[in-house]
Amino acid sequence: MTPGIDELEEGLAWEKVLTLSYAEIAPFVISNLRRFSLPMALVWIISAGALFLSVWLWPGLRLPADNPQIITGLGAGLAVIPLLLIPLHEGLHLIPFRLAGANDIRMGADLRQGIVYVTAHRFVAGRRLFTMVALTPFFIITTGITIALILSPPWWQWVLSMSLLVHTTMCAGDAALLGFMGSYKNRRLFTWDDADRKEAYFYASVRSENENL
Repeated sequence: MTPGIDELEEGLAWEKVLTLSYAEIAPFVISNLRRFSLPMALVWIISAGALFLSVWLWPGLRLPADNPQIITGLGAGLAVIPLLLIPLHEGLHLIPFRLAGANDIRMGADLRQGIVYVTAHRFVAGRRLFTMVALTPFFIITTGITIALILSPPWWQWVLSMSLLVHTTMCAGDAALLGFMGSYKNRRLFTWDDADRKEAYFYASVRSENENL
């Protein structure tokens, strides 16, 4: 059973383990980049692979290129395609929330931190739902870019490898939050956002799941 907000706030079975202001998301992500978790490991591995491909496929470096179009490729791979992917990325975040019954879903941005986010206002999400919300864009877009990269000619492979690198780094925030939640693996954990206050709250059960059995 998913507890309500009042139960999380006032119940003796729960403790608040994190209050995360939207204004502090970037420092939180940076401080958690080295926290080991499977999602963060995937981010690092795919980022490293995409960076390797971006260098290895550089036009004229290893493969012949009569018209390398370096500036055009850099602009497309590092800026244009990643910007076009933002609405798709955030829309994919939204789908699991909608399927779970969230109604007040909001999108926002903090250009100072370079982040765009989707949040379900005052909707309690457990570990499983939050994981689906966080990883859906990562897996779907990574798979799509990888397939397109395999099927494309060399110049577009180079461009798409850079786009894959940028998009994967965009997923670091989701991986950092999942890594934080994973540090409470023996306890039930729930989260909800107050979009008006621009804060996210995380609660862990006082007792471990094994003790509750």
